[in-house]
Amino acid sequence: MMENPGFKQLDDLTSRKIIVSGEDLMLAEVHFKKGGIGALHKHTDHEQAGYIAKGSFELTLGSEKKVVRQGDCYYAPKNVLHGVVALEDSIIIDSFTPIRKDFL
Repeated sequence: MMENPGFKQLDDLTSRKIIVSGEDLMLAEVHFKKGGIGALHKHTDHEQAGYIAKGSFELTLGSEKKVVRQGDCYYAPKNVLHGVVALEDSIIIDSFTPIRKDFL
């Protein structure tokens, strides 16, 4: 288990911290240990953009799978299936609009 002050432990390999949140926009920093999974899901009410701050992931976005690395970005529109698997210890900065009230 990771120990990160201010972070919420999601499972043994994943933790999340809200960086900033306004009325309509939110940024979250998500840490993954190698093998950590952001399970496949889709948002009916949210758009999401992510920036790979460290490491690399196998990203599923719709019907496409690709490897994204530090410095890469992705965009997940509403109702598009997406998820990640960490290929090494990695960090994503995710933005959501509107905010994810379930994260607060």
